[in-house]
Amino acid sequence: MSNKRQFLKDVFFLGTAAFGGPQSHLSLFQKRLTGSHKYLTDRELTEINAFCQVLPGPSSTQTLTVIGFNMGGPGLAFLTLLLWSLPGAIVMSVLTLSPRFLGKSELQYLSPLVLAYLASGTLLMLKQVRRGTIYWFTCIAACLAVMYINAPWIFPLGIVLGGILSALFGNRTFVPNKQEFGRIRWANFTLYLAIFIFIGILGQTAHLMPGMDGFTQPITLFENTFRMGSLVFGGGNTLAPMVLEQYVHHKPRMTAEEFQTGMGLLQAMPGPVFNFAIYFNGIAMKTMGYSFSGQLMGCAIGFVSIFLPGILFVFFVYPIWGRLKRYPIVERSLDGIIAVSVGFVLAALVEMSSLSVVNKPEVTGDPLWWLVLLGAFAFIQFSKWPTPLLVVAVVAIGFIAG
Repeated sequence: MSNKRQFLKDVFFLGTAAFGGPQSHLSLFQKRLTGSHKYLTDRELTEINAFCQVLPGPSSTQTLTVIGFNMGGPGLAFLTLLLWSLPGAIVMSVLTLSPRFLGKSELQYLSPLVLAYLASGTLLMLKQVRRGTIYWFTCIAACLAVMYINAPWIFPLGIVLGGILSALFGNRTFVPNKQEFGRIRWANFTLYLAIFIFIGILGQTAHLMPGMDGFTQPITLFENTFRMGSLVFGGGNTLAPMVLEQYVHHKPRMTAEEFQTGMGLLQAMPGPVFNFAIYFNGIAMKTMGYSFSGQLMGCAIGFVSIFLPGILFVFFVYPIWGRLKRYPIVERSLDGIIAVSVGFVLAALVEMSSLSVVNKPEVTGDPLWWLVLLGAFAFIQFSKWPTPLLVVAVVAIGFIAG
């Protein structure tokens, strides 16, 4: 029991101190969980993280949840999820509900900071694309599809087609795994499927109920976010293009400037990048005219609906992961899914660059804007200093320049 209690303390510490996204999270996990207290070995941590990378949902959150699941079953896994995600979620909710805590001048250089993070994340993700013509074709095609087809269905369709192309024409050599694994936990998958179908039907029915917007709009937000949490492969970076498409372009629930502000603030938040869902749902409720209590409900909707799909997937798939990998078509399809996810991130980088620079003479004519962009990119790529310092510095630059 004491070992589990210490593990939860370490998880809470990580939830308050782990900045910088999934890439930096894994190194902190190694230092705290395999180095200081040895809850598992480095090899076991790497294998669990690799498994979570191929599931939809927040990979860092799923990695910790699986470790908790192995140590104490579903109960400890659930506590692990809460202690890891709540610190950043609370801070993000406070900032979302107090959007005027900083003025426009102080935030004017957050957009180049966001571009720097997206560019750095895109470079890291491009390295994950498997070598081969079919994978790069899939990646570029996914990028172009998101840029020129303004429809939310392009994301699930792209993931499915990418997996099929990779399974049929990929160059991965399959090595069979003969190890036996645990039984299938159908209850978790049944629960996920029931929620997905029920909330989908409820969301579509909501559009047919004129005059009931106060009741139906939160349902629609839950359905949209739950769907995104079910289809996001590749971590929080892949969530950005979906939000940009569905909350800025397809349905104007927030402005491009609000999106950029949220992305900038996210860099200063500890814990999972998926806490971004708290921000964009809270802002969406404000845009739709809800009061403080409605915006608070939007934050809660974002927190629950974005994490629920990925956690249910973990509980269902992990006990039989080794058994699933015995099928060549499953393993071969993963490379295509990853390539499509990277294409989505590349499209977000292009679109954000266009929103920030094109037709904005105040940006293109401001040398300080470009210096912040290049300086932030260099900081992210080469410095080991914590990322919140960069956000504070950029806000300070805006304050001085303003």
